[in-house]
Amino acid sequence: MKRLINILALLLVAGLLFSNWHKGSQIDKLAVKSGALADGQAARVVLKDNKLTATVRQADGSIKTEVKYVPPEGKAEVVQPEGGAAEIAVKRAGLTFRPAVQGLVGKELKAGLGVRLAYFDRYGAGVGLDTDLDGYLFVDRRLDDLTGLLKNTSAGVYGARGKVGLMIGVYF
Repeated sequence: MKRLINILALLLVAGLLFSNWHKGSQIDKLAVKSGALADGQAARVVLKDNKLTATVRQADGSIKTEVKYVPPEGKAEVVQPEGGAAEIAVKRAGLTFRPAVQGLVGKELKAGLGVRLAYFDRYGAGVGLDTDLDGYLFVDRRLDDLTGLLKNTSAGVYGARGKVGLMIGVYF
């Protein structure tokens, strides 16, 4: 049973990494297909479903479009350096405190309360406490770009004192 859980955890991580790469390539294609700006319009910024699409008219008259993922823990802001073109800065990594209710699948099915403490893009790491009051560490990935419906849901792996398993979490 332990071997099966380890294989499932490895397949889950590999699938999520592939999905991240695939979504990145789709975002790049979307940026290339983005529409032009109206005459006299300097920029257009749209933030929808944690995707920021920025279309900016450059000094030479060309139009540049960028599509970036903005994590729920992160933020986006327009930065205007002196004498330079405006840029959009996205905070994609950092420390956070996001509590979650989690379902843990290992040798037995358990529930847990966890806290995401660090994030990078769609990925995060944190600590939790299960129903037996045993602590665990986890690494997860947000599923918002895969489903469109589960905005605060993540999937990942957890481990504690020789236990390893899969985890599904819902953030507050």
